[in-house]
Amino acid sequence: MPATQHPPDARTWGGRIKRWIVSSPRLHAVIIGALALTLVALAVAHVVELHGVREAAADERAALVQFATQTLTDQTSSLLRLSALPLAWAIRSALLKDDFATADAYVQRMVQERHVMGVALVTADGKVRLAGSRKLEGHPAAEAFPGVVLNEAEPVVVTSDNALRAVVPIMGIDRRLGTLIFSYAAPSADLSGPTTGHR
Repeated sequence: MPATQHPPDARTWGGRIKRWIVSSPRLHAVIIGALALTLVALAVAHVVELHGVREAAADERAALVQFATQTLTDQTSSLLRLSALPLAWAIRSALLKDDFATADAYVQRMVQERHVMGVALVTADGKVRLAGSRKLEGHPAAEAFPGVVLNEAEPVVVTSDNALRAVVPIMGIDRRLGTLIFSYAAPSADLSGPTTGHR
């Protein structure tokens, strides 16, 4: 009767594989290289994801600041238009009496208020007659306030990068006495606060 053949001992094969794994530097190098590449890939993926999260947060914050700033600007424009009207009427009353000293006192008092960047009275000849900043007086309004339209029939608020300007016509009974330009620091939702400029 022929002897039966037994399959190779699984422990023998397992032992050979284990010895090969333990004693094979090439295999060790491949495994270490694969682990290193995996770690690098994970690190890069983490950095990319973190960068994306930061960009999304920055974009969201910028959008929020822009919305809040625009809302503040709209509200400030309405309030500025309302607050400039009484000043214009007081100056009108002084101009009807040719009392420029009183009109100047109003101008100099207003520029002392917080966030007021400047107040100026432009007469019908297009020159700055009174201003919180004396260096503007006597200069053409087109040079002192470039881009500001002086022949508006109604009060308007002009927005620039760092200021809101209320432009208010001062009318006499039958003629234009002048134009009041009231400059106020543009509001910002940022923590840096309003900027200041010439008066």
